[in-house]
Amino acid sequence: MLSKANRLPSYAIPTVLTGGKRAVEGPLLLMFQKNTGGVSRFAFIVPTGSDKRTTTRNRTRRLLRESVHHQLDHIQAGWDAVIMMKGKLAVDSQGEVDSMVRSVLLKAGLLRI
Repeated sequence: MLSKANRLPSYAIPTVLTGGKRAVEGPLLLMFQKNTGGVSRFAFIVPTGSDKRTTTRNRTRRLLRESVHHQLDHIQAGWDAVIMMKGKLAVDSQGEVDSMVRSVLLKAGLLRI
């Protein structure tokens, strides 16, 4: 689970969505922008269009959150990011979601290699 310091507050999400840069990988859309703090913060949006069932959307959100948690040591500090689902998540295993999140973070240039 992400620590409180790594969670993007809800009032900051519209700022990232309107003024941020984009990176897309499959069904994932990453919107990101620089922040003034020394820690990277993340929010996750899984809209009703991706699946009508709340349990499925919550599971998807948990998988995404855990994937970011696994990559947190390699993510550069000082970024606000929103990871949004554009479609249905076709995979159900943590390893596959980890690789998708890693590739979208690499595209955005947020990972230190």
